[in-house]
Amino acid sequence: MDLRANCIGVYCGPQLFTLAPLLALHPDGTPAKLPEIKVQREGERMRFSPAGIGLFYLLGNTLAEQDFWLLDLTTMRSRRLTRLSSPAIMRTFDITLDGNRILFDRSREDSEIQLIDLVMN
Repeated sequence: MDLRANCIGVYCGPQLFTLAPLLALHPDGTPAKLPEIKVQREGERMRFSPAGIGLFYLLGNTLAEQDFWLLDLTTMRSRRLTRLSSPAIMRTFDITLDGNRILFDRSREDSEIQLIDLVMN
């Protein structure tokens, strides 16, 4: 079954403490299978790649580390994209139209907007 972004919708499932699983549905309402991925419930934690072949998501919590990952919707394999230092609160992010950069907020004492160039292999 095709799992490209234009063929599925992704949402957070039932919350268990502060985590919620990512779940997906096909347009007809039937469940789509995703690997087990649990994200923080607050904020926006996932975005489809512009080409619709991947799902960017944010893992971790505000007290430890939070990093961006990319799930390849063809192979169902995830890979870590960042190793961010210094814990901070991140609530939302977006992907540039070319899929090569992530723009996100980080709230901490010396906050600023961050833009990361992605090297896609």
